[in-house]
Amino acid sequence: MVEGDPPNPPLVGRRTLLLTAAVLVPAILSTWIMWRLLPEWWKLTSFFWYSIPGNSFLWLPHEPAVIAAGLIYEPIWVALVGGLATAIASVIDHLLFTKAFQMDRLEAVRRAKPVVTAIRLFNRRPWWAIVVFAFTPIPFYPMRLVAPAASYPMKRYVSAVVVGRVPRYFLLALGGTWISAIGGSWASDWISRLIP
Repeated sequence: MVEGDPPNPPLVGRRTLLLTAAVLVPAILSTWIMWRLLPEWWKLTSFFWYSIPGNSFLWLPHEPAVIAAGLIYEPIWVALVGGLATAIASVIDHLLFTKAFQMDRLEAVRRAKPVVTAIRLFNRRPWWAIVVFAFTPIPFYPMRLVAPAASYPMKRYVSAVVVGRVPRYFLLALGGTWISAIGGSWASDWISRLIP
């Protein structure tokens, strides 16, 4: 940075903190209500909280968690809860990577030929590219980087991720239901011991 240049914006601004609080406070309150009033749904809230980092910044094995949730709950509920967690994770990803790409230190990365090429290809059909990557087993991490680098709007990004992930979660949870139907109660019993 040259003397006199304005400093980089903070990574987390006031708007981001307010948005995070507006999402997390109701989620935590809902979790507490589920725990106290609907204990049979407690494991689904565990899946919700696991799904946020599992769909964001941590490389957690998410597909087995979806299948495991499908052993216990109806696939539609697993898909909807997973979709909500994915929406939250997508907002976090988009905010963080957008801020990161605004940093001067990453200017060389933004201008690198592979990144420029990826953005050019992404911009042909951005919403559908995100949906396809979100639905299929193609690794999704490139979309987490390319969409913010291409200045793709957050609302469109989140909507595309959710549209791709919810049916994927439904199918994976349906797989858990089939495992339970074919294998009997051993799988559900194993999950019950794993997640008290």
